[in-house]
Amino acid sequence: MKNKIEVLISEEKLQARIKELAEEIKKDYNDSEVLFCSVLKGAIFFAVDLMKNYDGDALVDFVRVSSYDGENSTGKIILKIPLKEENIKDKNVVLIEDIVDTGRTFNYLVEYVKKMNPKSVKTCVMLDKPSRRVVPFKADYVGFEIEDLFVIGYGLDYDEKYRNLPYIGYINEK
Repeated sequence: MKNKIEVLISEEKLQARIKELAEEIKKDYNDSEVLFCSVLKGAIFFAVDLMKNYDGDALVDFVRVSSYDGENSTGKIILKIPLKEENIKDKNVVLIEDIVDTGRTFNYLVEYVKKMNPKSVKTCVMLDKPSRRVVPFKADYVGFEIEDLFVIGYGLDYDEKYRNLPYIGYINEK
């Protein structure tokens, strides 16, 4: 790689904030069972660490959607791995996403899950990029708000690369 990767959020900061988010979710749900639904592929690292820090009854499920081509959002959402209604119905669902920028995908997912009659639906995002919003959306739980940078690492990719970095970074093109 010719460009230098700059650290935006260190591994230590990520893990500390994830622990806080798990505690917030536990406080909100108390002793009720929660279904953590991770959006693949990007949110998997975040979802795993969130669940490892969650001290309560939890289930897990996965959904996969796509709306990106390289660095750009296409605006078209494609459901690649759907959820099953029998796994969602009457459950407290926490949708977990790596990043929200335009808001289109997460808004779509919330509406998609609501059609399956869950007991409740809340959203948890590792990164929120409100400057790129085209659809009004506010997550229930937010790890970090960031400026308009194309970020990589900790599940976030650039053409399927860099997901394995233990921190959130960006490519310094200078």
